Amino acid sequence: MKNFFLTLHMISVCLVIGSLFVQSLSVVLRLRLKTAEEADGLRKTQQRIHKFIYYPILGVTLISGMVLAVTTRVFSESQWIYWKLGLLAILIALGVQNGRQIKKDALPKKYAMMVHIAIFIVGAGMIYLATIKPF
Repeated sequence: MKNFFLTLHMISVCLVIGSLFVQSLSVVLRLRLKTAEEADGLRKTQQRIHKFIYYPILGVTLISGMVLAVTTRVFSESQWIYWKLGLLAILIALGVQNGRQIKKDALPKKYAMMVHIAIFIVGAGMIYLATIKPF
């Protein structure tokens, strides 16, 4: 059972970080489009991806992560998990910001790009903590 949830968690983490990464990049690309029709078409696609891919996969990731944490007793044996949960909270906040940016251009291009870069850094940090388990 542990192997099933570990596989499910690893796949869903990749999908969450990957879809959020692509979504944030497409926000930056949409801000560079010249015509309103092109921007509206891309915005509709972004809304569908965010609503029907990002949020459901985030739910699968959270549930599989909780099952793994409980079954492996990681909270009592390791400290790295608390740092990973902190990064997870930041990643969720970046996802919420990305959702706001999709609905309405809340940030200028340069700040939207900073969200994109932050998603990469936070995702890399989470993967590092989960694979290396430094403490």
